Amino acid sequence: MKSRSLAFKVTSVWLLLAGVLLLFPTVGNQVFGLDLTNWGIASEYGGVLLGVGALYWLFSTDAERYAPAMGVIAAGLMLNVVINLYWWAVGHYALQSAVFNVVINTLLAGWMWTVRPRSRVGVRETTPV
Repeated sequence: MKSRSLAFKVTSVWLLLAGVLLLFPTVGNQVFGLDLTNWGIASEYGGVLLGVGALYWLFSTDAERYAPAMGVIAAGLMLNVVINLYWWAVGHYALQSAVFNVVINTLLAGWMWTVRPRSRVGVRETTPV
């Protein structure tokens, strides 16, 4: 699975799915095991995920053009992993919520990282004068 377009599409589908689930707080609570007191925030987060998911789908249509963003996307996914682990460690997230997001985001981040473009700039050789 080295296709950049496919990596963008799979990440997009995950974000779109999570976004739709969070738009409906009772469904999102059942799937992610969230114990939120302010469902408005979860719905807003779901809307943001829908927007980012749509953006990644757009990236998949011209993956080579947007490939330089893959490293940043991988870093963002890993930041989300750290945040999920923190909120689980302090007791605000259930294990169900943390593990689900940690596993999926870690796998997607690793995939994005492996298919990102690598710099081919080498060290210039200088000729003594």
